[in-house]
Amino acid sequence: MALPSQTERTSEMSRPVMARPAGKGGGVPKPALIGGGVIVLMAVTFVGVSILLPAKSKTQDKPADPPKVTEAGKDAKPAAKSLLDTPPKSLSQPTPGTLANGSTPPANKPLELNQGAGSPGTPGSLVTPADSTKPAPVDVTSKDLKPTPPTTPPATPAAGTPGSTPTEPLLGSGSTSQVRGFIEAGDRAMSSGKPLEARVAYSRALMSGDIGRSDADTLREKLTRINDDLVFSKTITPGDPLVESYTVQSGDSLVKIARKRQLATEWQLIERINKVDSRHLRVGAKLKLVRGPFHVIVHKSDFRVDLFAGSPDDQSDWLFIRSFKVGLGADGGTPVGNFRIKANSKLINPTWVNPRTGEKFAADDPKNPIGEYWLGWEGLGDSAAYKGFGLHGTIDPSSIGQEKSMGCVRMANDDVALVYELLVPEVSQVKVVP
Repeated sequence: MALPSQTERTSEMSRPVMARPAGKGGGVPKPALIGGGVIVLMAVTFVGVSILLPAKSKTQDKPADPPKVTEAGKDAKPAAKSLLDTPPKSLSQPTPGTLANGSTPPANKPLELNQGAGSPGTPGSLVTPADSTKPAPVDVTSKDLKPTPPTTPPATPAAGTPGSTPTEPLLGSGSTSQVRGFIEAGDRAMSSGKPLEARVAYSRALMSGDIGRSDADTLREKLTRINDDLVFSKTITPGDPLVESYTVQSGDSLVKIARKRQLATEWQLIERINKVDSRHLRVGAKLKLVRGPFHVIVHKSDFRVDLFAGSPDDQSDWLFIRSFKVGLGADGGTPVGNFRIKANSKLINPTWVNPRTGEKFAADDPKNPIGEYWLGWEGLGDSAAYKGFGLHGTIDPSSIGQEKSMGCVRMANDDVALVYELLVPEVSQVKVVP
């Protein structure tokens, strides 16, 4: 039988706690409930504040990021720097985004260092890569040619106007504007008393290949008169590269003078120009020497030989001297090609054997068709196959201007004598053109 005290404790413990009456020794005191609520409220407040504060601090307290460098529209990370990347302070540096000369590079176009291809004196200049769609650069070595913008095709000017295409002949003359420019420059030089400049300008016109026949004939006449004075008279024009002055010394002869001065002409030319006798030279006398070398171009269609002076290696700089009428090989027998005067082939009053019949002609035989002078040729390149050709005189003056020889070039006796004195072996060029 349970004691009364045990029954009362069991029933009391089985009741829910919240059902207990508030009072001394039972339930949760009111101060505890109030404290718990305050704690909950503080926790909620703290959570809210912690959510708002970080966003604000990121935009106000954090230092701004450095601006990003972009290339071709994409973000690119700045390259890491080292001490080697920092130039010495003594060297001036261009402003970022500019070239060394202060200009701004084209947008989105890579630049390359083109060594030695810049303007004169500026190797390594920056250039943009070539555009295959643009026309090739214009050659501006001639004053008449003007560079045009690569994106705009050049307009074709009318014939006869300044700046017209060099291959376009001018109306009435058959020469191009470039040739006419040379001719006009030569005329101005002659009017100003400058025959050396005129000779250069006129020769450029003749050598251009774009000259009309009438202009060419006129220039050959003008140049012949100019060179009668500059080359073949006693006069020495200051600055003339073809001639020099020489003072006769004891023991001199014309042969010795020509060798001493290393002239590319024969000693007989000194005698001709100065009208002196090699056996009676006066010590202290002044002589005019012509240096040379000289060359000839044979124009078969015109039966003409043109004489030039200049380097054998640069025909573009040859100076025209004068022309001669010639005779040629029968049935077109004179070969077209490039030759030079052959060594040991210059002869005065030569003997001759007809290669077809074997007939022999003595040196003084009036029937000897070779005349008084012979200058044999040596073929160059593809022309090496041609043997036995040359320049020579004739006993038949009527054959000049006709095709009557066996292939050689016949000249009047006085003309071939002068050419003999001007051309030298292994140096003087002989060009035969149609």
